[in-house]
Amino acid sequence: MLRGLTWSPNAHLNRSFAIFMNSQPQMQELDFLLVGQEKEVLEQDARVLQQAGHKNIRIVQSGIEARHVLKNSRVHFVITDLQMPCMNGIELLRLIRRTPGLSDIPVLIISDNRQKEMILYAIDEMVDGYLATPYRAEDLQQAITNIHKRKKLTTLQNELRLARHFILAKNYDKAIDKAKTVFVHDQNNSEALFLLSEGYYWQRELDKAKQFLHMYLKGNPASGKGMHLLSKVCRLDGACGDAFGVLLKAHKENPLNLDLAIDLGKFYLEMEMEDKAREIFAEVMSAGPTDLNLIKIGKAFLKKGRPEDAAAYLDKTIQPLPETAFIFAQLGQQQGDAGNLEAGVRQFRKCLELVPDQPEYQVKLAELYLKQGDVSQAKELLELCLKSHPGHDQARKLLKPIARGAA
Repeated sequence: MLRGLTWSPNAHLNRSFAIFMNSQPQMQELDFLLVGQEKEVLEQDARVLQQAGHKNIRIVQSGIEARHVLKNSRVHFVITDLQMPCMNGIELLRLIRRTPGLSDIPVLIISDNRQKEMILYAIDEMVDGYLATPYRAEDLQQAITNIHKRKKLTTLQNELRLARHFILAKNYDKAIDKAKTVFVHDQNNSEALFLLSEGYYWQRELDKAKQFLHMYLKGNPASGKGMHLLSKVCRLDGACGDAFGVLLKAHKENPLNLDLAIDLGKFYLEMEMEDKAREIFAEVMSAGPTDLNLIKIGKAFLKKGRPEDAAAYLDKTIQPLPETAFIFAQLGQQQGDAGNLEAGVRQFRKCLELVPDQPEYQVKLAELYLKQGDVSQAKELLELCLKSHPGHDQARKLLKPIARGAA
């Protein structure tokens, strides 16, 4: 058996910024959350951790399940497989890094993908370790140990941690102040440069954002997130040609980053270069997209008023997040407006599967039922809506003539 390939960056690991998590004292404490599709492998890793003295271990088999656990438990360490259909390991990592109260959780990605580009992609998204399969029990233990060794932060690393937290809290002045503290001591510190760029971007100080992004990219020329942010800065500054050029370069240098590919495809769509957009989206489809990838593409077509094209992607989703229900509602509305009532009904039913008892979706679905002439279904749905939301005016308005006709 080959020895596992491990990698761990000098990264932030202090979990003291957990205000949201600490506000819920009844939450379950988990030493480790293991995420992946191969249950036998997860159980084997759990036994290794148990033998090392860890007791509170939870196994889930999808990123969606992991998201639920993270929301309802205090998790101290996440070990996740890279390849998962609905939400992959990179997307789960990104969710953790961008959620207040979770952003400091150490994350170790496990994968049989040894491509340099994939490892760099994970590094770019601030993974704490990358362990290539196959690996031995001692390789797993060593990877975890290496990550824990970096848990004690220096003063400057702690300033960066606080800057990240202020970015998540949308307190950009304080984020910039913290990042500047580090920049004064180390003008080549990549994370400080990126945080300054991000803070100034959100403050719409675009010249400063560009200045620090160019410094950041000088030291990190292949950074997908750096080029992605530069593209957004250029676009906001009205330099759409520059924005497109940066995004095109980013896609070429980060071929495994499907988010970059999708954004490039969206850019092509906006420029009315549909053939090019479809080429990019075909690349994404051949790479095995997640639900989030499919939803982004579908959303781009909805923005263009193209419900049939949007449905071709959105209907391929497996287990979309409840927060994405509004995208399916937009699709259902556009399909209904185009006269495709049955397709619209299917989308609003899906919305109610994702967000049960949501009154706006119940009313929209009832309206489509009425257009189909299915009065009984509409009546049942409107009565159900008013039972949970008695003050909903539109539901009451639609139900009144139905009730009057039945009488």
